[in-house]
Amino acid sequence: MLYCWRPRISRSDTVRCVKSCLPANASCISDPVHSISHTVISLPTFREESVLEEIVFLRAVHPSQAFSRESDIIFDIQEGNGLEAFDIIKRHEHGMVVGVVRQVRTITGPKYIILKLAMNYVVSGVVSHRNIVNVHIFVSEFWF
Repeated sequence: MLYCWRPRISRSDTVRCVKSCLPANASCISDPVHSISHTVISLPTFREESVLEEIVFLRAVHPSQAFSRESDIIFDIQEGNGLEAFDIIKRHEHGMVVGVVRQVRTITGPKYIILKLAMNYVVSGVVSHRNIVNVHIFVSEFWF
C-alpha cells in the first residue's frame, strides 16, 4: 500500500508516495520499490545544438561515506528517453550522493515527456530497495 502526500505548493509541484506493508503481505514486503514520486518541470526549446543542461537532482538519503565496496547507489533512466535527449550521472556533493539528470540534446517543443528514473540501493550486488521518480517534462515551443 502506498501513502501519498504533497509538500507545500511551489513553482514545481511534487507528489510522493511511500510504501507501507501489512506484516502478512509477502508480495508487498518483497517488492523493492519503497517510494514513487512525481514531479513536474518545464523547459524551453533550446536553440543551440550543443546543450548540456542539468535539470533534475536526485539526492540520496544516506551520506556518501555510508557506502562501502559492498553497497552503492545506482541511478538509471528506465523509461521515457526514446529521443536519447537525457542522461544521468552520479556525483558527490557536500558529502551526499547525487544523481544528476542532464539534457544532452535539443528537443523542439511543444512536447510532453515522462522520464521514469530509479535510485537503486545495491548491497552485495543485489538491489535492496528502489525509489522511483517520474519527471513530467513540458518542453515549450519557445526558447524564452
